[in-house]
Amino acid sequence: MRRHLGGLFFILISSFSVAVGASVSTAATVYPSKEFDIPQDEPFHKMAQFWVDVYSKYTSKQGLIHDTEDVTRVYETVDFDGLSQKRANALIKVTKMKWRAVLKKCHEKQRNPDQLSEDERRVFAMFPEDEGPRRFLNATGKKRMRFQLGQKDHFESAVAQSGRYLALMEDIFKAEGVPPELTRLPFVESSFNLKARSKVGASGIWQFMRTTGKLFLKVNDVVDERNDPIRATESAARLLKQNYDSLESWPLAVIAYNHGRMGMMRAVRKVGSNELREVLTNYKSRSFGFASRNFFWELIAAVHVENNKQMYFPKLKYSQLAQYTPVTVKDFISARDLAQGLGIPRHEFEDYNPAFTNGVFQGSRRIPPGYPVRIPDEWGKDKGGVTKAFDERYELIPKKFKHPRQR
Repeated sequence: MRRHLGGLFFILISSFSVAVGASVSTAATVYPSKEFDIPQDEPFHKMAQFWVDVYSKYTSKQGLIHDTEDVTRVYETVDFDGLSQKRANALIKVTKMKWRAVLKKCHEKQRNPDQLSEDERRVFAMFPEDEGPRRFLNATGKKRMRFQLGQKDHFESAVAQSGRYLALMEDIFKAEGVPPELTRLPFVESSFNLKARSKVGASGIWQFMRTTGKLFLKVNDVVDERNDPIRATESAARLLKQNYDSLESWPLAVIAYNHGRMGMMRAVRKVGSNELREVLTNYKSRSFGFASRNFFWELIAAVHVENNKQMYFPKLKYSQLAQYTPVTVKDFISARDLAQGLGIPRHEFEDYNPAFTNGVFQGSRRIPPGYPVRIPDEWGKDKGGVTKAFDERYELIPKKFKHPRQR
């Protein structure tokens, strides 16, 4: 039987709110509740709580030294406000060395716990005996001790920015039959930064790689729709739906967004189950690392924090919904000449049309005829509407600015 994630979120987020002592405002649309195999117990709540703290408690001038196998094992909060990046990195390195030394002492003294120092006793209590006598040494490994930067300030900016698009994005997901709560994935992927570009080439709020983007979007030297929140959201909905159709589990469909659909299908085959708990607990693979194992819980935390934005960010200035009308030009025309001819400030024109590349905005390429150009509804408010006003203004633009071909 296929499961609906809306009901999942209603149950999971509601019970999670009890665990963190918050009053949660769930999404307006709640899908029918069916059977769910989503972990509701304390360890998984604590995993989500870790990411809630990252998003709402610690700023980007702070961070947590923690264990990757159990993120609830937080050794220390590092505060580097006022330090240069170089000194901050040095502080993080020294702090990791300190806690590796503590773990080694725990290993040496595990048969004589009365000899433990205060720091050692605290760490000793984090590791149950059933993890074996090498549990402390294992935790000193390079891949086991990790630094997580705080995101509170970035998340608040992300929530503010999301006001321009989130309602439109929810409508797109509902129309595609994808739970609207998944529109919160850009908080995890890019902090809802429209100009987000990764070192490996991912772009836009959904962080599509160029090859993946080309499966659903136009990506060339004139238009890169990965950077358009609306077009990219349409593609993200299709991709998540494909993941779900293959995995029949929305949580795994979410993880597949990070780990890849084929990778998660392989995980399901090896584990023999598409239940989230079974996969997270039993699937072992070098490629299935920290990011993939935590991706779903990061989403749960992002949904919780965004749903309770007034509580976590009481001074938040929420952006207004972007309202626009698409029009098309009849000729090749530069963005500068079109914006100037319409009397729209250039920065505003660029803001409403993020799919166009820097080449278009810098003048080396032209807007092509037939491609939708978004005009703010406010611009046409006193002009008889956008469509009428655009047609009239476009005809007044001198012919020397209209061209039969691209540059």
